[in-house]
Amino acid sequence: MTKGTGGDFDLAQVEGINPHETRYLYTDIFTQRSYLPAGTTLPQDAVVLDVGANIGMFALFVKAMCPAAQVYAFEPMPPVFEALTRNLRRHEVAGGAYPYGLSDHDGETEFVFYPGYSIMSAQRAHASTDLDRAFVRELVVREHGAALGEDADLLDEMLAHHFREVPYPCPLRRLSTVIAELALPHVDLLKIDVQRSEIEVLDGIDDRHWPLIRHLAVEVHDEPGTATEGRLEIVLRALRERGYRAHVLPAADASAEGRRIVFAGA
Repeated sequence: MTKGTGGDFDLAQVEGINPHETRYLYTDIFTQRSYLPAGTTLPQDAVVLDVGANIGMFALFVKAMCPAAQVYAFEPMPPVFEALTRNLRRHEVAGGAYPYGLSDHDGETEFVFYPGYSIMSAQRAHASTDLDRAFVRELVVREHGAALGEDADLLDEMLAHHFREVPYPCPLRRLSTVIAELALPHVDLLKIDVQRSEIEVLDGIDDRHWPLIRHLAVEVHDEPGTATEGRLEIVLRALRERGYRAHVLPAADASAEGRRIVFAGA
C-alpha cells in the first residue's frame, strides 16, 4: 500500500507490464506529479485526454484527484492496451480506452515495442533504441551505482534483453478527428507523452479545436545531436503564439536532460 494523491493507493491492484515500470510510473505521476504541477487543480468533472497512456497510471491519478472525471486514454501497443483497459475497468475510470496512436494524419505505421521497458516504445520513425537504452542505463547507475558491484558487468546484457525490438503495425488518428467524434465540449487537460512524436500530435489539432483545450502537459524530447535538438523552444513558442502561458516544469532529477515536461494553461 502506498500513499497517493487521493489517499492510500494499492499498487497490487494495478496491472502492469513490468513491476519496475509500475513502481516508476507511480513515483513519477503520483509522487512527483510530473504532468500536473503542485497547486494546479482540475474540476471534479474534468475531461482529460491521455495520449500515450501506457497502463493507465495517469488516468488513475486523475481519478484519485477528480472521481467524476472522464479520461480518454490512447495507447497503440497491443500488450499494453490490454493492461490499460483492465485497469480503467477495475478502477471504474469514466471515459474510454482507444487502441491507436495520435499523429498529424490518419493511417497506419510500425511501432517498436520494448518488452522490458514498454514506456519507451515508439513509432519506428522516431525510435532510438541505443539512445533510450543509454538513458535507462544512466538512471540505473545513478540510483544503484555502488550497490551494483559485480552485477554492473551484467547490466548491458540485461538492458539489451529488455530493449529487444518487437514490431507492431498500429493505426494512427488525428487528435481533431477524435475530438469531433467524441463531441467533446472542452478538454481540461491534454497530456502527451509519445516518445518523440509530440510535434505530430500537436499538428493534428485543427485551429477550431485549440480554444477547447484549457491545459496541456507535453513531454518534449530535445536531445543534443539528434533530430529533436531545439524542439523545446519550438514547442514553447508554438504554444505561446496560441495564447497559452507555457513553461518548463522543474526536472525531478538530472536524468531528465533531453526530456522535459512543458505545462501550458490558457
